[in-house]
Amino acid sequence: MKKFVSILLLCPLISMAQKPGSRFENDTLYTSSGYKIYKGQIIQLASGTGENSKFRFIKYNSGPNLEAGRFQNTSILVKKLYGYKISGLGNRYIGITGTITYRDGSKSKIEIDMNFDRAINNFAGLPAEIVVPEEFRNKLPEGGIIDEIERLYRLYKEGALTKEEYEVLKKKVMEQN
Repeated sequence: MKKFVSILLLCPLISMAQKPGSRFENDTLYTSSGYKIYKGQIIQLASGTGENSKFRFIKYNSGPNLEAGRFQNTSILVKKLYGYKISGLGNRYIGITGTITYRDGSKSKIEIDMNFDRAINNFAGLPAEIVVPEEFRNKLPEGGIIDEIERLYRLYKEGALTKEEYEVLKKKVMEQN
């Protein structure tokens, strides 16, 4: 009986361990969508999705002049990937050291922590913060305009979105469809 109960308790743990997701092997990060981030790659940043155009899923540890707007539409040459970790909520992070190239062509060293799955995918209906090919992005949920607006409204009521963010996203949904 003890063996049966032990097996019964371990089965869910083993099955969850087999769940496909991101992994970090041989200095290459494989995201859950299949996109690869590796040493020598150039990562193109888009616009931040947070308040005052700050990045929600990319945090800057070091680098000159850490103004939010300065990092919009820049690129980072990856020199080193480190510190792959999964938080208690299931968010996956990686540290990246590299060289950032600003819009004006100037360069500097930078160190970031990135929640890569959320930065790549359309999380909560927000646009991606990293420019990747379309096949590596989640599509916006299927359904009508009303379903999407209702989903955004629920996020607003739960406190995940501010009123301004809700209005902007609602306007984008109306324009897309």
